[in-house]
Amino acid sequence: PAEQDYLIQLNFKSGEKAKGSAAYAGALKYFQTALSLLDVESWQTNYPLALKLHENYAEAAYLIGDFELMESIIEQVIERGQDLLDLVKVHEIKIQAKMAQIQQLSALRIGIYFLGLLGIQIPESPQIEDLQVEIAAISQLMEGKAIADLANLPLMENRDHLAKVKILANLLPACYQAKPSLFPWISCKLMQLLIQYGNTVNSSFIYSCYGIVCVTLQDFTSATEYGKLACKLDLSPQTGDSVSGTHVTGACINHCSTHVKEAIPILLKAYQAGLETGNFQFGGFAIGKRSEYLYLMGHSLSNVKLEMATASHALATMKQENTLAGNQTFEQAILNLLGESETPWELIGTAYNETESVPLKTAANDRNALHYVYLNKLILCYLFDRIPQAVENAALAESYLDGVAGFLDNYVWNFYDSLTQLAHYGDAETSVQKSILEKVETNQKKMQYWATHAPMNAQHKDDLVAAERHRILGERFQAIELYDRAIAGAKENEYLQEEAVANELAAKFYLDWGKEKVAAGYMQEAYYCYARWEAKAKINQLEEKYPQLLSPILEKREPHNFHNSFTSTQVSDIVTTTTVFLDYASAIKASRAISEEIELDALLCKFMQLLIENAGANKGVLLLNNSNNWEIVAQFNNETCDLSTTPVAESKTLPSSIINTVKRTQKTLLLNNNFEQNNTFSADPYLLKQQPKSLLCIPIINQGKLMGILYLENNFTTEAFTPERIEVLNLLTAQTAISIENARLYQDLEAKVEQRTQHLQQTLQKLQQTQAQLIQTEKMSSLGQMIAGIAHEINNPITFISGNITHAREYFLDLLELLNLYQENLSAPSAAIEEKLQEIELEFLCEDLEKIFDSMETGSTRIRQIILGLRNFSRLDEQGMKRVNIHEGLENTLMILQHRLRGSGCRPDIAIIKDYAQLPPVNCYASQLNQVFLQILTNAIDALTTSKAPDCPEIRIATQMQNQYNIRISIADNGPGMSKTVEQRIFDPFFTTKPVGQGTGLGLFISYQIVTEQHRGQLQCISQEGKGTKFMIDIPI
Repeated sequence: PAEQDYLIQLNFKSGEKAKGSAAYAGALKYFQTALSLLDVESWQTNYPLALKLHENYAEAAYLIGDFELMESIIEQVIERGQDLLDLVKVHEIKIQAKMAQIQQLSALRIGIYFLGLLGIQIPESPQIEDLQVEIAAISQLMEGKAIADLANLPLMENRDHLAKVKILANLLPACYQAKPSLFPWISCKLMQLLIQYGNTVNSSFIYSCYGIVCVTLQDFTSATEYGKLACKLDLSPQTGDSVSGTHVTGACINHCSTHVKEAIPILLKAYQAGLETGNFQFGGFAIGKRSEYLYLMGHSLSNVKLEMATASHALATMKQENTLAGNQTFEQAILNLLGESETPWELIGTAYNETESVPLKTAANDRNALHYVYLNKLILCYLFDRIPQAVENAALAESYLDGVAGFLDNYVWNFYDSLTQLAHYGDAETSVQKSILEKVETNQKKMQYWATHAPMNAQHKDDLVAAERHRILGERFQAIELYDRAIAGAKENEYLQEEAVANELAAKFYLDWGKEKVAAGYMQEAYYCYARWEAKAKINQLEEKYPQLLSPILEKREPHNFHNSFTSTQVSDIVTTTTVFLDYASAIKASRAISEEIELDALLCKFMQLLIENAGANKGVLLLNNSNNWEIVAQFNNETCDLSTTPVAESKTLPSSIINTVKRTQKTLLLNNNFEQNNTFSADPYLLKQQPKSLLCIPIINQGKLMGILYLENNFTTEAFTPERIEVLNLLTAQTAISIENARLYQDLEAKVEQRTQHLQQTLQKLQQTQAQLIQTEKMSSLGQMIAGIAHEINNPITFISGNITHAREYFLDLLELLNLYQENLSAPSAAIEEKLQEIELEFLCEDLEKIFDSMETGSTRIRQIILGLRNFSRLDEQGMKRVNIHEGLENTLMILQHRLRGSGCRPDIAIIKDYAQLPPVNCYASQLNQVFLQILTNAIDALTTSKAPDCPEIRIATQMQNQYNIRISIADNGPGMSKTVEQRIFDPFFTTKPVGQGTGLGLFISYQIVTEQHRGQLQCISQEGKGTKFMIDIPI
């Protein structure tokens, strides 16, 4: 029993340690082992231990997502628990598990029932009067106290009060999502318990939740104070869990007084703490809300898409299905904006399907998730001008606003609801128009209150709604200033998508007013903002709907005397003009084709092709200014487009005098076979050699800056570049300037995204590697502790047995000698003695007993060797480097694997062939090297037990001195070997050739690090298919 109790405690402590290190699968095994060792009557004989083991076993099952096992364990606890308060922990686990499985109503039923047993009756649907009573009670309890004083409350000790706080606190997330009317009532009840009886580990979370109540009551000052209090208490393990209070403050309170971007690091911190502590529920809330806020702030969609995908993966891993569904709603909206849906106003795609999910969410009354669906549909319908649908979704989102109390989503819904109502105003009946203005006025009062406390999040939203309100009322001059204020505010506070919306609405305002030129400027700025946001679907819509605003249409001027320019030898300042000969249809078509391209190389190629078609040239060269370094980026000649980049200074395919003149004057230059008469160009080597018939050089200017030069020539015809063609070329180059700028931006963004993706992948891989190494270290540490414990406990009885075998043998010989004397001196043994002698077969017994003594000695010696070998293998007590015998490590490892080396009915024994050299003691981390030996030998055995194994499997182990400084250990098998592809990746992390579930791909990676980093050695692998595999370990002496 003592040994059994020791093993139970050892496994229990190992399980707690594994759980604390987030190694939940390992923790589950430890607790399972401890339970298997418990006596059947343990619930009666050792109730505290049985209860604690079952609680931890159930929690570990929940943390790995094995809800069926968790339920079965909890049922045992409920059935055998001796006190109601002993059932608190398993009810907490049960509530959290239901939340993870998107069963909020079930979670509420479980908690409310148990609270009834504890003496707290929860009202079905608290009314405003009920809430006022609870708030008044809090005010009375807070008399004479500041909010910050609550941090100094004593710790709650009464078990009954603690139980009530734990269950009530666990119900808050379910209330928030599925029954919001209960959330403020329970928050108030918890506040009363804390103020009266002291702080608990739930205090940080409770104070932050009461901060949400203050937000809904428009008391932002108190909300901010409670948020600060929550974050302070979250740092102490006695008053917080490092996760929940921090999450709620970052998600629901911070944006009431500071820019929402300040919440991003707070939410990331909460997520990381959730992973470390096993609080997956709030860790999941935090990572999901962080991704959502990045989207609502207008971060680039491709970056947010990556963040969303990372969050979804983390949530799926943590089995937080409810938060995952909400995250996927926003993820699908982002995919739609990126152009991955033909109907971007519908949430149907690879990440989310509203037709499948909404009925399930409605049945579960998941008000939080339903608001997310309709909010995203509201935004998308508004952006894509589906106003009637936007009005419908705005109303649906409003009906579920209580599911997002305190979140930034309230600001966003208010903003888009007002814009949608005002967009619908012109098509509505007179009676409806009045209600629209009333609704917008109500929205604006809230937005203006928010703006007084956090102008960086709300002021520009209010300004844009006000501008739109003045627009529909015909108050143009008031609208003008407000549009510009909204644009400036959104830009200053980095709400890129809202800056885009403000520019687009301003453009529509001026277009309706008949000021098309002004409208074009705003629409082009909107286009640029949407491009930076990477909303490809929205960009496509603008191009289709407003081509006249996005293509720079030039003003009419006095006709220029092109004839003089064409025949003179002087540099001509070509003034672009609209003439009756210009084919606007083909120009706009070509311009649109250019604007459709966002990849720089494809854009340049299409641009050059269209130029040649419209200009009548047989050669074209495009030069771009890259940070004052002029480069040839595209050349079109003989129907071939060359996109190789060449510095202009090194090129011999251009007239440098022409290029330099256009670069200096920024004026178009046209020459027709008369350059020899002009002293400026007559000595140009290129012109003297090529003798082009017609030559045109056009500056490409964007926003007043020279960004490029277009050079065209025709070697067959003079005056090839007619005024009509020059008009077309000016139009195309103007569009190209915008498109090149956008393409460069897109290219930069793509590079940043790729860099960010690689960085995240490297970080993730590093984290996975570190986690794997920690788990491996934990495994070896636990193994060493267990071996040390077992060796200690077994050593005494084995010593007792082996020490007494010699005495027992001597006693037996003495007794045998005495028996012989009796036989010699007893002339006539009785019949009874004769009968007994025959029964026991005395002669056989004497011979066999000697053999039994021999086997007992052999067995006890073998047990000692095994224990010694295991202790030597684990080397728990040797943390630093020590000089050891390498051969002992190899022998100890082989001893551990002895059972795998033995054959079975279907395969022969694996032969071990040793070739050990004389080696000096080696300075090393013995236990780490033993891990390497174990990994390589295990892989060799695996290879020799496959269907492709040889008839005579063998492993050769050799050691040798490489030189006076290094030794080599070689381990080779004659198995099936591996391909060169596999051999090249054999030491990569997470690479494995084994079936799913049979290998992590970390064993050889960790072995490689142990040899190369810990021992400054080398680990090599040589393999050939059909010939076997050989590993060579070189380490310094």
